Amino acid sequence: MKNILIVDDEPDIREILRYNLEKAGFNVTEATSGDDALNKLSKDLDLAILDIMMPGKDGYQVCKKIREQGNTLPIIFLTAMDREFDEVRGLEVGGDDYVKKPFSPKMLIARINAIFRRVDQINSKGTSISFGDLKINTQSYIALLEENELHLPRKEFELLAYFMNQPNIIFTREQLLSRIWEEDVFVIDRTIDVHINRIRSKLGIYKNWIETVKGVGYRFRPKI
Repeated sequence: MKNILIVDDEPDIREILRYNLEKAGFNVTEATSGDDALNKLSKDLDLAILDIMMPGKDGYQVCKKIREQGNTLPIIFLTAMDREFDEVRGLEVGGDDYVKKPFSPKMLIARINAIFRRVDQINSKGTSISFGDLKINTQSYIALLEENELHLPRKEFELLAYFMNQPNIIFTREQLLSRIWEEDVFVIDRTIDVHINRIRSKLGIYKNWIETVKGVGYRFRPKI
């Protein structure tokens, strides 16, 4: 059974989430605040559903703290806000997906299952992939650059793994969105650019291995 952490200060929301997630076969842990969520993090968790607007630490701050710890736990933001820049901010701090209130429990569970499917798909393509000093392990979700670990949130790791599995192939933004986020997940066009820029910033002198093909998209082109 997958273990999911629900983080929301509204008891009614937590009750709805718990009922539907347990009905779908998931184990559920609840947290009522950002600090409570950070205290309940463990290696046994498989995913977190994180409300943005909470007293004390908000969802953005909690997500940022989780990523600073090197934790790749998939995070789905849950929010009533409906502005594009909120989604971009969520991606920039390391969120994996974004669901707006009011939400359909069926749709949320579809999003959760889509994330778990992508994890399985990446693992099925091979355990270790390497180009020069850049190495990733798709079972442990560890990426190494010159033997130093790169702290990549799950979506950044999945995107890099997708590129490294298919070097020198050009992908449009639309292809990357549909294959990494799947068609049932709504994301904006800037999503890919945000993730590519974050990956490049962590690759250092190897950042140019991910090339922008003007007017088309991106490709992974290792220069070794």
